[in-house]
Order: sequence, then structure tokens, then C-alpha cells
Amino acid sequence: MCHHEVVGDYYRGCGHFHGRYYTGEVTDCNSQRCKTSKSHMHKTATNCGCPTVVTEDRRIQNLFQMPHPDCGPPSSH
Repeated sequence: MCHHEVVGDYYRGCGHFHGRYYTGEVTDCNSQRCKTSKSHMHKTATNCGCPTVVTEDRRIQNLFQMPHPDCGPPSSH
């Protein structure tokens, strides 16, 4: 499957990657059965059965030493 570059934050405390945005950079797999490939065989079909699997190529923009807020200990409020 094709690899789509995503930029985000990595939280070392829990290993959580929080993707912020896709850059538009794609490493094409050149598979005829991949919907995101330029070689996709059903370019004009509106409803083909080929899988739309986006594999993320993660690029870390910010590195935090603490856990992600969703992964941290529950607040006492």
C-alpha cells in the first residue's frame, strides 16, 4: 500500500503519536489494486472493491517527555 506522510507530535511518556496534518507527500506502491496509487486499475469507477488503506509515514514535529493528555492519569476534578 502507498505511504502518506503525516506530521505530528510524539509523546514519549506513553508512546502516543498525535498526527496533525498530512503533507501530501506520497510514496506510491504502484499497485493496480490500491485506490491511492497512480496505477489503480479502476480510475473512473465510482464504486470499486479495491481497498483504501492509508499507511502513515510518520514525521515527528514535537517530542514531549510526558504522556498524551488522553493517556495520562485521570484528573481529580
